[in-house]
Amino acid sequence: MFRNLVFLPGALLLAACGGSSSSSDADSERTANLTPVTVEFEATVNDSTLACNVDYANVGAAATTIQIKDFRLFVHGIEFITVDQQSVALKLDSNVWQAQGVALLDFEDATGACTGTAETHTVLTGTIPADAADIAGIRFTVGIPENLNHLEQAAVSPFNVTGMNWGWTNGFKFIRFDIENWNVHVGATGCVADSNGDVSCSNPNRPQTQFDNFDYQTQRIRIDYAALVQDSDLSTDSGGAVGCMSGGTDPECNGVFTQLGLNLASGDNDPGLVQTVFSVAN
Repeated sequence: MFRNLVFLPGALLLAACGGSSSSSDADSERTANLTPVTVEFEATVNDSTLACNVDYANVGAAATTIQIKDFRLFVHGIEFITVDQQSVALKLDSNVWQAQGVALLDFEDATGACTGTAETHTVLTGTIPADAADIAGIRFTVGIPENLNHLEQAAVSPFNVTGMNWGWTNGFKFIRFDIENWNVHVGATGCVADSNGDVSCSNPNRPQTQFDNFDYQTQRIRIDYAALVQDSDLSTDSGGAVGCMSGGTDPECNGVFTQLGLNLASGDNDPGLVQTVFSVAN
């Protein structure tokens, strides 16, 4: 009995060490089976890099001079397209900018007229399986998935970032691009809650973009504000909210939604439209 009591802790220690080694080996194997990937985004106004406290001339249908006040958007559902036309999901790393498969891209730095945060985030980080076939393209969706859009996650970043919440029923602003007296806020609309608190929205308003030719190692995805508002008169507002806040009858929204490839009446991606806002940059 005495011997058993003496040697039992040692046996437990050996077992614990063996378990730890096995767990470590499994973690190492999982890591070895993954390839780290980054996807870089850039924001521009025509061919000029977008920045706060900078004047941009000849923007929009009335050739208005503007300054950016806010430039943020959520993206999710990032998938690479392989040479054999298979989809490979990018598993986003978890950090203050990326959580639950959603990332917040932030190009403003709170200087000048900008009203957001000093920190910026323009590069997505994540992993794909190491044995994935060669990558040929990429697709992604702007916005937050419906199952996350109406959750209260005040302690979870980036869902708690000031200025991107549109209230519980409507959820989040998927896109917030602001200039003086003319804002673009795109999010789900026609949202109602049932007696159980479950929310459904008639207009999803989540732009989907695909590029069949994209090399994540050498190329970037460009977001051009000037392309978004090319048919919009930024010097005036003809009715509804100031600029476009996704209202189905807002006269400013038709041009904005067209450039995003969205049908304003339904909020769906329209195969008859060609989005102009996102492009591949070398």
